[in-house]
Amino acid sequence: MTALWIVIAIGCVTGVYTLVDAQFQLATPAVATASLAQSMSAYRQALMAYALANPSFQGAVSAAALSPYLATGTPSGPWLNYVTPNTSAAGSLIVVYATSGNAASALGGIEQLAAGSALAGIALNGNVMSPGNPLVPLPAAIAGAVPNGTPVWMAQAFQP
Repeated sequence: MTALWIVIAIGCVTGVYTLVDAQFQLATPAVATASLAQSMSAYRQALMAYALANPSFQGAVSAAALSPYLATGTPSGPWLNYVTPNTSAAGSLIVVYATSGNAASALGGIEQLAAGSALAGIALNGNVMSPGNPLVPLPAAIAGAVPNGTPVWMAQAFQP
């Protein structure tokens, strides 16, 4: 009789665990994904402000140089950057990209924040690929350095 109760108890616990676990696993990454996407957006905004303040700068902006432009409490992320002045108009092209494929989970949030822009997506062989948009080439200086499958968000910082 005791063995029967043990088998029933284990069966109930397994059933509850299966049902509850399926619901909670889907909810947890959404918060992390949104946070990572917001982090990339804040980093991009700071990089745009830096590019506008330093219109002739070309290259990667160091964390120390970028820190005055980041809002207080902005979470850090696995982001790298590249800035290059435009050749045809006053301003700069900025690129924010991830250093790890682990940030790829933020892609949905990034595309939502970018409102479907062709400049936000994943890196694919030196291009930015986003749903429903043509490929956008990355600057030649970093095209080979951006790992395939990682989030990329480019922007134009135009001088007034």
